Amino acid sequence: MQLTRFTDYALRVIMHLAAANGSLMSTREIAAIHDAKYNHLTKVTQWLAGEGYLETVRGRSGGITLAKRPEDISIGKLVRKLESQSALVECMREDGGHCRLSSACGLASALKEAEESFFESLDKVTLADILTRRHGLVGILAGMNSEKKISSQ
Repeated sequence: MQLTRFTDYALRVIMHLAAANGSLMSTREIAAIHDAKYNHLTKVTQWLAGEGYLETVRGRSGGITLAKRPEDISIGKLVRKLESQSALVECMREDGGHCRLSSACGLASALKEAEESFFESLDKVTLADILTRRHGLVGILAGMNSEKKISSQ
C-alpha cells in the first residue's frame, strides 16, 4: 500500500506543528521546508483544519497550530480518513470497477483484510508516539523550522 502525497503531507504538517510546541507556523514555511507546492499544502492544511486537527489564526502574524494534543491524535484514524477514498485495486472501488475477474476472484477480500490490519496497527499509534519513538526527531523538525525562519528574514 502506498499512501497518497496528500496523506504524506498531512502527516508531515502535524509532525512539524507538534515539534513547534504551540508556536504558530505558516503553510508557506512548511511548504518551503519540504520543497512542496504551496497550493497543494494549502489544501492539506485546510482539510486538516476542517477536520479539527489544526487551528488557524488569520492575519499578518497568523499561522497554524495543532488544535489537539499530540497524545489525542490517532495516526490510524487520520490515515483511514484520508485513504478511505482510494481503493487498493480497481475491483475495490465503490462502483466495482471493470475487472473481468472480480466475479470469481478472492483477491479483493484478502486485500481488504490486509488493509484493515494496516489501519488497526496504526490505530495503536498517536502523534506523540511518533515524536518519542525516534530519538532526535523533534530536534530535527525544530531545526528545520528554525532554519527556514532564519533564511526568510
